[in-house]
Amino acid sequence: MKTITEQVRAMRRRWRTFDLAEQKDDSAVWFGGLVGIERQYRVSVEYGHPAPGRDNARWRLFPLVRVLSPQLAPRFDALEEAPLPHVYFDYKDITLSPLCLFDPNANEWSHDDLIAETTIPWAADWLACYEGWLATGRWHGGGRHG
Repeated sequence: MKTITEQVRAMRRRWRTFDLAEQKDDSAVWFGGLVGIERQYRVSVEYGHPAPGRDNARWRLFPLVRVLSPQLAPRFDALEEAPLPHVYFDYKDITLSPLCLFDPNANEWSHDDLIAETTIPWAADWLACYEGWLATGRWHGGGRHG
């Protein structure tokens, strides 16, 4: 398992536009900018190590990425993946739903992976696919559909 310090160092090296907002022994939060195809987005990344003996929040199982601005735009008329494609729905505010960047059941990410080498590039790819989905109503990003 990569330590939080290893994750922070890798993010600092590879993604200089991301600011470390909070670091604890077992968790970290970053804010930064990514570009889809045409737009600049501000995102948050929340990550922590699993806490033994407790019910672990999703962000302790794998990194959670949320788009903060511009807000995700639901399309209830989309041909596929309405109202938002490949997200873990946050029903309090679906525009802040964490992005589904990989299939957790296929072991595509583990705590041995660096967020800087996996999660952040995957989030940029998701944003590009999201812009295509906004324009066409079709999701071309692949993945397992619920």
